[in-house]
Amino acid sequence: MKYRILSKLQQNQGEWVSGAELARELGISRTAVWKHIDSLRKEGYRITAIPNQGYRLEDEGCEGPGLEPGPRKVRFGSQRLQLDETSSTNTVAWEMADQGRLAEGGIVIAARQTQGKGRRGRRWESPAGGLWLSIVLYPELQVRDVVPLSLVFALAVACALQRFITAPVKVKWPNDVLLGGKKVAGILLEINTEFDMIKYVVAGIGVNVNLRAEDLPAALRDQATSLYLETGQEFDLEAVLSAILAELEKAYARYLETGFKGLRRQFMERCAHFGQPVTVHTQGRDLSGIDQGIDDHGCLRLKLKDGRLVRVTAGDVMPG
Repeated sequence: MKYRILSKLQQNQGEWVSGAELARELGISRTAVWKHIDSLRKEGYRITAIPNQGYRLEDEGCEGPGLEPGPRKVRFGSQRLQLDETSSTNTVAWEMADQGRLAEGGIVIAARQTQGKGRRGRRWESPAGGLWLSIVLYPELQVRDVVPLSLVFALAVACALQRFITAPVKVKWPNDVLLGGKKVAGILLEINTEFDMIKYVVAGIGVNVNLRAEDLPAALRDQATSLYLETGQEFDLEAVLSAILAELEKAYARYLETGFKGLRRQFMERCAHFGQPVTVHTQGRDLSGIDQGIDDHGCLRLKLKDGRLVRVTAGDVMPG
């Protein structure tokens, strides 16, 4: 419930929202509204309260398991298209961006996808019970500077999910979010370019929130999980979405300000394979060695058995 209040305050950033309005809209008492506001403040959100005016979100700082706050530049979720079912939210967002119908930070979200997309043409299973969304961005960046956004957004999603679960939420280079060693979320970037500049970026995000074991194909059950499978409890999808959008917004603002180097340390702290022996499947060959971390450009640094240090720009990481 408190993240629904946060979402309302985010939609009216810098403006007053009355406690009576929040109570009426959410069907709770004004005392309950105040308690949720107090809880959000303890998480690091700066919310001002003035009698007869209401509440106002001043800053979206998040402490503890979240990301350090950066300057606000794009409001995520400022425009929202909600669908019951679609082939792929990335496809819909791409078409809308191409037609100039989706503002920066706007999202397309669906209850189900029939042709969800994963990396390298893989299929992403998207039944009811998960969060399947795509965000459109119009960064003034070159193509090489956009690629690390998959790491940035994976980190942001991990920080958001950590609010709801005590078990550590990890990231895996370049775009996976792990829980109990299994994939709970993933990021897919699709980029429309003109010469060496970006026209727009569509960031697809899939999060397994309330999926049961039977919702996952048998072949994926030892590789994928959900918040429900790890905890045995259901989660409010809107609350999880609000937390994710808030963390994505901060992470994106910081990335535009500092590049990946400003988020590199935090990514390494959550990385499941940092310092571990791994095998990277890349460009038709396998490279085995010790993960030496991610560089400032988002490349994986791998120390091979012969002592050479190589930079890997793309691939799939496996243990050992």
